[in-house]
Formats: sequence, C-alpha cells, structure tokens
Amino acid sequence: MGRDRVLTDFARVINSDRYQYTESDIFLMEKMESKEAVFDMYFRKTEDGGFAVVSGIQEVIELIEILNKTSEEEKRRYFSEIIEEEHLLEYLVKMKFTGDLYAMRDGEIVYPNEPILTIKAPLIQAKILETPILNLMNMQLAIATKASRITRAAYPIPVSSFGSRRAHGFDSAVTGTKASIIGGCLSHSNLVTEYRYKVPSVGTMAHSFIQAFGVGAKAEKEAFDTFIKHRRERKANSLVLLIDTYNTIGIGLKNAIQSFKDNGIDDSYKGNYGVRIDSGDLAYLSKKCRFELDQAGFKKAKIFLTNSLNESLIKSLKEQGACVDIFGVGDAIAVSKSNPCFGGVYKIVEIDEKPVIKLSEDVIKISNPGFKEVYRLYDKDEFAYADLITLVNNDQDKETLLNGQDLMIRDEKYEFKSSVLKSGEYSYKKLTCEFVKNGIINDNASKLEDVIGSRNYYLKSLEKLSEERKRLENPHQYKVDLSKDLRDLKYDLIKEIKSQIN
Repeated sequence: MGRDRVLTDFARVINSDRYQYTESDIFLMEKMESKEAVFDMYFRKTEDGGFAVVSGIQEVIELIEILNKTSEEEKRRYFSEIIEEEHLLEYLVKMKFTGDLYAMRDGEIVYPNEPILTIKAPLIQAKILETPILNLMNMQLAIATKASRITRAAYPIPVSSFGSRRAHGFDSAVTGTKASIIGGCLSHSNLVTEYRYKVPSVGTMAHSFIQAFGVGAKAEKEAFDTFIKHRRERKANSLVLLIDTYNTIGIGLKNAIQSFKDNGIDDSYKGNYGVRIDSGDLAYLSKKCRFELDQAGFKKAKIFLTNSLNESLIKSLKEQGACVDIFGVGDAIAVSKSNPCFGGVYKIVEIDEKPVIKLSEDVIKISNPGFKEVYRLYDKDEFAYADLITLVNNDQDKETLLNGQDLMIRDEKYEFKSSVLKSGEYSYKKLTCEFVKNGIINDNASKLEDVIGSRNYYLKSLEKLSEERKRLENPHQYKVDLSKDLRDLKYDLIKEIKSQIN
C-alpha cells in the first residue's frame, strides 16, 4: 500500500507495456534512438459505421508536460525499479520529449483511418508514448462518441451524465465525465470533474436520503420539506425531488406537489424545480406526472427521467410521447456500455523521412503511410462534403486545395467513384493542428482547457453534417479520401512488398 500511495503524475507516462521498453533498449544499442519517427493514432471503425468525437488531446499534451518537467531524481526512482539495463536506464532518466505533436482538437468530428493525433519525434520518445496515449484516447473517444449518440437520440431534450459510480476507476470517472460533456451532455454530477475542468456539477437526491427520515409517506414528506428548506436559496438552487421510493403516483408525486405548495415553491421560483422518476414505466408515469403537476399549477416543474437509459430507450420514450425535460444517463455513457472497447491504434508511418506501411491479410488493417494531415471540405451550402487526407509535404492535391482550384476527389477502392469540386463552389478547413513543437507546448493547447468551448465546437461541427449522416442507424457514408499522391505512395509500397513474395 505504501508504494501505491506515492505514485505521482509521472506514473501516467510509464503506464506502458513492457515491449515498448524492450524495443527501446534494442534501438539504443543499435544507435537508432535519434532516428526521426512519425506515428499516427487513429481508429478503423465505429459502433454504427459513422463518426467519433475527439476527446483526450488535452491529457496527451499534459503527458508531454509531465515528462519534460519531472526531475531526473524522480524519473530514476521509478525507472530503477522496472528497468534492468543500465544504459537504457540512464537514457530514460535524462530523456525529455523534444518532438512535435499534431492533432485534431477536442470536440472534432472524426472518421475511420484519419490521423487524430500524430507524434513526430526521435524514435524512443515516440515509441514509449504508445500505450499512455492509447490508454487516454481510447477511453475518452469511446465515451465522447457514446455521449454523441445518446444526445443526438435525445435532441432537443438535454442529457445529464452521472455514471461515475459505474466508471472503471478514478481517471475514467473524471476524464470520462469530461468526455461526455464534449460529446454533447448538458450537465454532469462529478465533483472532481468540476474541480479540474471548471464545469459545474449538478445533482438531485438519492433514495437513501428519503429513507434516512424513516419509512412510508410521512417520512418521504418530511424528507422533501427538509430538502427544500435547506436548498432553495443555495447557489445551485435545483429542487428536483425523487418520487419513486415507495409509490410514484400514489405517494411520491402527491408528496412532491404538497411540499412545493407548503414551502411556497411555484412557477415564480427562479431556480429549477420538479420531480425525478427512476423506475417503472417511464413513459406512462411521466405523462401522469405532467398532468397532475399542470393541474396543480406547476407548469414549469421539470420532469427528470433516469433508470438505465441508452439511445434506444430514449428514442422509444420520445416515440411514446413521454413528458420529459431532461434525461439522466449513467453507465451507458460512463463505460460506453454497448461498445466499451474503442479500437484506436498507434502505428509508425515514417522513419527518417521514409514512409513505411503495414500490410495485412485483413484489408482493414493496412495502414496509410507517410506524414499526413486532414482537411474537411464544405459544399456551397456549407455542409461537410468530404474529408481529404494529404501528405504534409509535396502533395499536389493539397496545393490545389490551398489555391482554391478545381479539385478532384476519388474513392480509394473504386476509381469510378470520383467528383470534381469547382473553384469557388467549395471551402475547406484544416483539421490537423500543431500543439507541440520541438517539445514546447504552444498557445493552441490553451483552447482545450475550455471544455464547454470544446462541446460548443462539436455542436457547431454537428450542424455542418447532413441529417442523413447524423442518423444513428445506417448513417449515409461520409467520403474520406486519400489525395492522389498519398494513394500512389500507398500502392507503390504495396506493389514493392508484393514483388518480394514468392
């Protein structure tokens, strides 16, 4: 227990797999440590065949900051316990990150095989960051993307994320909640997320609060009155009463209405007030509650629905005409319950300015070589039309795009699937942004500290997608094309390798 308690932020940097350090030892002995490597982090598919939402770039940048600011003494304290090779130990103790980090920002909409994050650095520096980066990014991408699905299903009704108790540990609860906000959730319940990211937390009450006053209708009424008395003038003046502890309509709703009346709470109240239902037939019960609340003159009272909700259940509740002002979603978001393992990968694509490629019997696992960046193209109506992945250097399509000339984009697999964007009839945005140069974090990173700003960026990007591409089931395929030079490079490398097969 003692050793566990002294783990510091630097432990996040070495939260790694052994093979990365085994390989680094070999690179060092072969004097390969200074070779400049380029690694891409990307994913191959999503749960629904559509897009994902980026979250986690802020924490990756923090990893680099931690690596560079940690003292040699502290590094030695950790590495000496796990690294046997003396020459590797000395290298790691003195090592700082001196490379570059390029990425799409938190809140960006991203598609399969697009480089979300690119590390360009000396080989060992880039190599040992593989698992820490994937550990951070896969969890947050999964949660932000699931939050996106659920909030799109709920729209225009807002969603509150409150799954910390079901999350997979401390970091998952805190940064996962942050990812859910970026993915579209209006509010959350986690205190440390509020502390770290300055996004206020909210909450109602638990059944145990009511039970603490005893059993039955009288005890519940006392609990409601006490809650209102102490919370009505607080800064977070939300008086939402949980009404399903004993009987939702026969006891809970009646007590809630009477407590509001007895305590002078009505539609003139400046804060939020209302009821939460956490069990039973939510569609039926919510309609009954809305009718009774309206009859009692509480037309502004909110109805908060919870209970193992996900996008399918939310869609069903809306189709049934459920009366709801906010959905509360827990584990479906907190652990991305239907798709808990996001398949992000981290692959080398260039070494000493020479592009490299990975082939596979599974076509989906063939990598795109070279140092790349991504552009989003918009049609004349300002809707996202396609994404174009280009080489950073010496790419003719990139030059054509930047000069606003006629641009042909082509499907990688089907040559006949091509289209020409006429000069003056399209616009573009570069999605790839530089956050770290030569080990120095630049001002672009400060944008990521504003989590609400990242959510707003995502929501504005979502408005630029057609309805067909936003649907949750069988979304219309979005074009993600390789530039001609990148495609030629890829297939030239494939031909070169194939020629070596007997």
